[in-house]
Amino acid sequence: MLKTKKAFTVVELIIAIVIVVMVMGIVLIMMTRGASNVQKGSFNALAANQAFWIISTIRDDFSHSDLEHINFEGSNDTWDGTSKFEVYIEGGKASYQLENNGNTKTFVRKYTRSNEHVAYEPKETPIQKFGDEYLTSMSVTKKVENNIISFKVNINMKNPNKTSSGKQDLIWSATIYPNLPNKKDNYWVSTIDNPSN
Repeated sequence: MLKTKKAFTVVELIIAIVIVVMVMGIVLIMMTRGASNVQKGSFNALAANQAFWIISTIRDDFSHSDLEHINFEGSNDTWDGTSKFEVYIEGGKASYQLENNGNTKTFVRKYTRSNEHVAYEPKETPIQKFGDEYLTSMSVTKKVENNIISFKVNINMKNPNKTSSGKQDLIWSATIYPNLPNKKDNYWVSTIDNPSN
């Protein structure tokens, strides 16, 4: 009896090659979509983080001041970086501005220390910069509703990959309520009103 060697036929090899090519194509498509989603998610995470830090910085300064110590000069009660916006906090003054950075802008907080002795020591950083990667516009609007003053912050972060369908800019809005005069939070002891102390 002759023993025959078992081998793949040409048809079996072609079918195996077709299956491998189809699996590799599906994997390639999934990897491409995954990379696109990671890139989109990366923009959303970074832009949201930058917007969060801008708003947190302003909110922190407001929490250590009160309405009487916020110097807000904007046309039609809206600040867009072209006018003065200063917050006098214990131990100094924080001023905000927007700097042009090519196609984007940078939110800049400058802190100037005063010579007074304070109970609460503010952030030591004299200059802080946020949003220089995606920030395209920012506005702060002073509002009065039912005799309550608030400041609405609008931040627009431009998506660099917006040309692709389905990709949009990130717009972040928040409303900040400053402390009323002489009604500061209990955890903060102010020497602003009595600088001689």
